[in-house]
Amino acid sequence: MQRTSRRHWSTQLLYTTAFVALLLAYTASSTLAGCGADATEVDARCYNGNLQAAVGDALASDRPLLLPPGTYPISQPLVIDYATRADSGFRIISQGARIDGTAISNGPVMAIICSGGSRSSPRGCFYLHQEGTLFINADTPDYAVRLGLDDLSDAHNSAKFDHLIINNRSQAASASGMRLNYVLNSDLFVVSDAAGGGVGLDFEQVQFSRISGAASAATGIAMLIGGGYTMANTIQAMDLEVARICLMITSPTANHNTFISPYFACPVALAATNGASNLLLNPLYAGTPPSLTGSQTGIVSLP
Repeated sequence: MQRTSRRHWSTQLLYTTAFVALLLAYTASSTLAGCGADATEVDARCYNGNLQAAVGDALASDRPLLLPPGTYPISQPLVIDYATRADSGFRIISQGARIDGTAISNGPVMAIICSGGSRSSPRGCFYLHQEGTLFINADTPDYAVRLGLDDLSDAHNSAKFDHLIINNRSQAASASGMRLNYVLNSDLFVVSDAAGGGVGLDFEQVQFSRISGAASAATGIAMLIGGGYTMANTIQAMDLEVARICLMITSPTANHNTFISPYFACPVALAATNGASNLLLNPLYAGTPPSLTGSQTGIVSLP
C-alpha cells in the first residue's frame, strides 16, 4: 500500500496555507479598494447603513453612487442634492438594490433636488442618471419619491431613469407614488404604485420628455397632469390601472402631449377638465367601454 510521505503532506499543507493567505489578502485589498477614496465608485456597503453619508461622499468626490444587490433600510428621507454637480450630473448605479423607507412615517423616502434657484430664476441642473433597477419601498402619506422642489425652483434637464420601481404601501388618502416637479428633455422609465388615495405618477411641470412604465393609486388617480406647463411629451407603453381614475388632466397649460397606445383599466379612464391638443393614439380601454372615459376637454383620440 502506498503511503503519502510526511514531506509531501507538509508541502501540500504549505501550498494550501499560502493559497488561503493570498485569497484573504486579495479579498482584503479588494474591499479596501472598493471602499477607499481611490475607488472609481462610492460603494454604499462601506457606510454601515448610512446611505446619506454615501451620497454625500459620492457628490463631494464626483463619483457615481454604487448600490450593490441588497436592502438598504433608512429611517429619514434620503436627500440627493446635486447642485454642486449641476453641470456634470450625478449617477446612481443600482444592481437591483432596494431602498426600504417603510420606517418613514412622514415625508418622502427619496427627494432628488438641485438647490440654489428660485421660482423666478430656476436652477438649471443636468444629466442625472439612475442606472439599472432600483426599488423604493415606502409607507408614507406623502409621495414616496420627489424629483425637484415643489416651488419649481430647480429644472432637471436631460435626466435618465433606466428602471425605477416605487411601491408606497400606505393606504392614507394622500399616499402617492412619484411627483415630477420640473423636468425637461428627459427619458424616464418609472413604475409607480400607491395603495392609497393620492396619485401614482404626478406631472407638475414636465416638458419634451419621454415617459414609460406604469402607475396606480388604489383609491386615487393613476396619472395626474396638473400644475404648471406640461407640454410636448411622449408617453408610451404606459399601463394605468388599479385606480379610481386612470388619467386626470387639470392644468390649463397642458398641451401637445402624445399618449401612444395607453392602457386604461379603471372605472373612469380619463377625466380631462383643462388643456389643449393632447393626443391619445390608439388607446386601449380594458373592462370599461370608451363611453365611460369621463370628460375629455382638450383631448383628441385616434381612433
